[in-house]
Amino acid sequence: MEKEIASLNMPPAMSQGIEALVESGEYSTGSDVLTDAFRVFLENKPEKKTPIGTELYRRGQVSLMRASEIAGMDFESFKEVLTDRGIGWRKKSNISRCCE
Repeated sequence: MEKEIASLNMPPAMSQGIEALVESGEYSTGSDVLTDAFRVFLENKPEKKTPIGTELYRRGQVSLMRASEIAGMDFESFKEVLTDRGIGWRKKSNISRCCE
């Protein structure tokens, strides 16, 4: 499920680079450029996956299992991270279905 982000503020060189990639045909849309950039960011900084999984779980947007997958961690290790951060576990029925 895609969600539109209202606006992003970035340096002119960055927005011009995105426009150039789209106009050259390398990408179909600016959104595709940003999606690819975020994927590469997470590949190069896998430690950033843990706060993403943790926050999505805390908000109730994903299940505990899905959050551990997003974080790139096994289920038991992820539960320890939640405990260390003071985040309790909840029943699946309390999870919103938006991001599953």
